Amino acid sequence: MTQYVDLAGCTKATTQRSIDDTVTQKPSRFELQQYIDRIKSLRNPKKDGNESFSVRFFEQDNNKRTELSGEEAFGASLNEVDTSGLKEALLEIKDDIGGKDEKEAFQDVVDQLGPEWQNMKTADDLERIIVKLDAYTAAIDEEIDKTGADLPKELLERLDSELPGLPGFGKLGSRITLPQIPEKPWTINQRKKIVRLNAVLSKTVRDHRRDVKLTAKTVQGVFKAYHSARLSLAHGWSHVPLEVWDLLWKIFSADESVNIHRLSHIALLARDMSEANVTLNPAQQLLTIEAVFVDGWESKAIENWRRCLSTLGNENAETFQEFWELGVRMYCRTGNLEEAQRAINKLVQKQSDPRILMPLIRTWSELGTEEAQGKAWAAYRQLRELLGDDMKLADYDQVISYFLATHQTENALYAFVDMMSDGKIDLKEQKYMPSVVANKFFFGKWLKRLIGAGDLNGAHSVVDFMGQKGIEPAPIQLNGLIAAWQRAGGIEDLEKADQMAWGMIETRIRFVKSRGNDTGLQGEPLQEDNTLPLPRATLETFSLLAENYRVRDLHDRLLMLWEAFREADMKADSFIINQLLESYIQAGQSKEAINLYLTLVSEKGIEPDPYTFSALWKTLAVNRLHVSAGFVPDQVEPTRAMFAETVKFRHVFQPDSMDGQLARKILHTFRRIKDDTGFVVALSTLRDVFGFIPPETLVLELMLETTKLQWDSPTHRRRLMIAKRDLDRGLLAWADGDASRLEGQHRGEALFEYLQKRYWPTEGDDALKRKMFKEAAEQMGVYDVLRKGAKE
Repeated sequence: MTQYVDLAGCTKATTQRSIDDTVTQKPSRFELQQYIDRIKSLRNPKKDGNESFSVRFFEQDNNKRTELSGEEAFGASLNEVDTSGLKEALLEIKDDIGGKDEKEAFQDVVDQLGPEWQNMKTADDLERIIVKLDAYTAAIDEEIDKTGADLPKELLERLDSELPGLPGFGKLGSRITLPQIPEKPWTINQRKKIVRLNAVLSKTVRDHRRDVKLTAKTVQGVFKAYHSARLSLAHGWSHVPLEVWDLLWKIFSADESVNIHRLSHIALLARDMSEANVTLNPAQQLLTIEAVFVDGWESKAIENWRRCLSTLGNENAETFQEFWELGVRMYCRTGNLEEAQRAINKLVQKQSDPRILMPLIRTWSELGTEEAQGKAWAAYRQLRELLGDDMKLADYDQVISYFLATHQTENALYAFVDMMSDGKIDLKEQKYMPSVVANKFFFGKWLKRLIGAGDLNGAHSVVDFMGQKGIEPAPIQLNGLIAAWQRAGGIEDLEKADQMAWGMIETRIRFVKSRGNDTGLQGEPLQEDNTLPLPRATLETFSLLAENYRVRDLHDRLLMLWEAFREADMKADSFIINQLLESYIQAGQSKEAINLYLTLVSEKGIEPDPYTFSALWKTLAVNRLHVSAGFVPDQVEPTRAMFAETVKFRHVFQPDSMDGQLARKILHTFRRIKDDTGFVVALSTLRDVFGFIPPETLVLELMLETTKLQWDSPTHRRRLMIAKRDLDRGLLAWADGDASRLEGQHRGEALFEYLQKRYWPTEGDDALKRKMFKEAAEQMGVYDVLRKGAKE
């Protein structure tokens, strides 16, 4: 309902008028004079108190306007509330309730409202009804409390589990209320933040009781509300109930998968709880110490930890293991390894998990001295001895990664041999490395495991170690490491990949030169640092570099690689050719790409593959440059010649048919140069020789003369719908109106013939057309092939 105030005959609407009301006419001279008189009267009001204007009040409901009796009626109208929607919603709820008892219970609630419900009009009426409902709810709650107090605990727990929507019960049957901070003790501004925090906490508790899992978003929302209210709460920490502190602790101490800032939140909360003189339980004290340590107050955390030795660290305390494990981690972080060892001894005496030695192994390793590395090895052996058969592969991998990261490759090898031999081979006790270990196959297993785990730096250290020990790695192992570095994609990773690959290439080139000079090398000479050089590069090594350079658009490096490829006397394959072709095309050197293809394929006899032709068709000018519509005679000959070259190597597309994308590019190329004769010949060849039938999407593209069907604008949609309609009509005409004939392979045949008919040349008589088709087929290298197929 919309109200209006009519001031001196001029009505002001609070909502937009209809279009008809906004249409005005040019005022007459008499009306203009009236307006002027009214303005004058407003500027110079009379002093005698007689008003020259009157105020009239209206209300409007849809298109009906009603005049009100006066200002009081207008004020009452403003306060009225449209309750029709609320009443209808309650009636719908009642209808949706299934059981008879539920309907009666719902009606009891409505009956409690009495006649006020039907007469509710104003916001005050609605407020009174809400108060009445709250009183009724409180009465029900009190009855539940009285009843629950007399029920057995087991029954209360069963009710709580079967009715998760209701609040739980305490030990005496009393209802567990939502943890809330009282709102009265605060100022108005403080209360706003307290109310917001209470609302967030209430929602979190309700979600928990409905078994809704705690999420990172919820934790973030609670912390934001708490952080906003902290300064206000600091004026009266004593007003914060213990239940609220416990709830905040549970939320902020959630697992780091939910709360990534877990310890920093706990550190803040613990300080506030200390200010509020709240006593922390043992588990909370322990987590607080850890949080304070991580928050940067290391000395303070260790001091608090020592203060709790007799309580949290007592042998009979529930926190015994967690307490001493925390001590180990803190002392290792601060470098006090003697205290860390004492804490470990405490745990070992109680037969706790020996894996607490891991931080000690890591810290000793990171010190880097020979003595420290010896103690790291001793700690590992202690771990190995304590765990025995419980030592898992993951434990070995963890220790080995510590050793490799701190350049203890030899210790890492010993640990790996421990793992592989189940502790039966102790290399520390042997003067020389046994042959079962000192070979590229054993180290190959290690490299494979490290690369698979993503420890590429560790794998690199192992390769260097093999060179120092005179063990030549297999090229396939290093190729795997090169590929892993390239996949990692970092600047340092790519530099390491290049360095290792080019080192292998240099070894290959030296080998080729020495073979040409008949020097008859018995083996590769040692390098200046008395280590073995890298193994000789293989075709895979060149392929990895070629693809990486092409993807990174490093054309000059790819040309350098090609020179090294020839210098290394490698036999090229189609993969290398394809990378070079793509690189030339990306660099805008299509002519060089064609020359390279002719040199390698026509002269060197290297056989291409389907990907080679996917690259070659990109070299045509029509596929690289913008070509205006119309016949393009200069492009007909090279396009037909490219098709002939493709047909020449048709066997490389067997046993599968030609890739749909290549066939699509071929047809679009003939379409773009307006060579309809060549298009029809290519279409027939693709079907008869390469087993390709154009799908409906491609047919629509060719009809609309585009390589991208668009649905973005009304114009595009209209063009596409018209083309689809024409295509459907053409196909139905092909089937003589029988849609069942357009199923399966028959639809492909119909699409082929429709497309062939659409691009069939229209100029000249049949004799001229036969001559044109013969000439095109000969230029495209398919005349004999198609004629043979026609005879068969």
